[in-house]
Amino acid sequence: MAEKTAALHAIYVIDGIPQEYTPAQLLDAVTEPEGRHPFAAPAEERVVDESLDPALRDGDPDPDRLEAYLAAVVDADKRVPAAAADAYARLRVAAALLDALWRSGHFRLGDLRLDAAWRWDERPVGARAAFYDSVRAAADYVDALGLKFSGYRYARTTAGSELVLRPRIARDTDEEDYAFVRGPFRSEHPVLGARRACAGTFAPDPQSWVVYIPFDTADFRLGGSLLSQELGLGGGPAPQVTDADYFQDCYEVVRELVEDGILLSGATVGEGGLLRTVRRMADGCGLTLDLSDVMRACQEQDPVRILFSEVPGAVIQIHDSDFDYLDAELLLQDVAFFPLGHPVPGTDELRVRACAKSGIQTILESLMRNAEGED
Repeated sequence: MAEKTAALHAIYVIDGIPQEYTPAQLLDAVTEPEGRHPFAAPAEERVVDESLDPALRDGDPDPDRLEAYLAAVVDADKRVPAAAADAYARLRVAAALLDALWRSGHFRLGDLRLDAAWRWDERPVGARAAFYDSVRAAADYVDALGLKFSGYRYARTTAGSELVLRPRIARDTDEEDYAFVRGPFRSEHPVLGARRACAGTFAPDPQSWVVYIPFDTADFRLGGSLLSQELGLGGGPAPQVTDADYFQDCYEVVRELVEDGILLSGATVGEGGLLRTVRRMADGCGLTLDLSDVMRACQEQDPVRILFSEVPGAVIQIHDSDFDYLDAELLLQDVAFFPLGHPVPGTDELRVRACAKSGIQTILESLMRNAEGED
């Protein structure tokens, strides 16, 4: 209990500023009563630490080295980026909820709770400040999503810091504490199954569509990413994943597609980014990822950011005959989606096509070049 008391119930002084709440108080505000950590005595321990600033970018990654970048991240394990612990925590929350999307059963987002376990190496400078930032960010994001933690734990470790989150169905209770979630994002009798409801790898259907759905409106940034970690780059700021309302809309429509049996396959875009997810789905199927629509819609000129930025999202595969239905359902919820291409059975080759210009703009530029070449 001593280390839990020290980590969870201490007063934190970060960059010389005493924080108003302890980590336990932040978490108890969004935790079911059975999982809270009440502490009757006043907290006497003080944790003094300083936060780390994001490292400046050491240079822009080269779009011609996508294969090498993918090899660097495909089997790598992410370490907590101390300067972006808040972004790390929000990504962990989003990824845990996204992983539940693909499971069998019947549930909606509001039916879920998250069991949280912080395992933290307190030794490096900035580590305790990073822990506090991760707790605050996770609590704020879970609250914004209209959810709660089922419980939380803390353990001191020397094997590297991490936050582990496991989803489960909320307890069935009529307590007033749960009244705020009665509504559009709850089910009558929710069930979270143990099996997958759809495959995690591409079906070998060359007519089917592979579709990318970002679950947040954040800009694509490499700060705090697995790619930045593996390349030793600062990467600058991390994506600011804070649009909880948009996440809810995306979640509900994709979950309905899963339960209706529309998806041939589906997987979470989280650590490592979009390209890592597609690589893992492409088991016996190749794909040419066409990023043109994403680049134009998001006004992003750098394909590396789109492929490796850790904006939470999903990659799904549908029959060609279901494309119009998907388009109508996502349009109804005002959810953006981007077709990436068609699987190519019999190969595992991945290629990337990237062009931020519209088709009309490309044609006009071609005409102008031809006109300039005429006498």
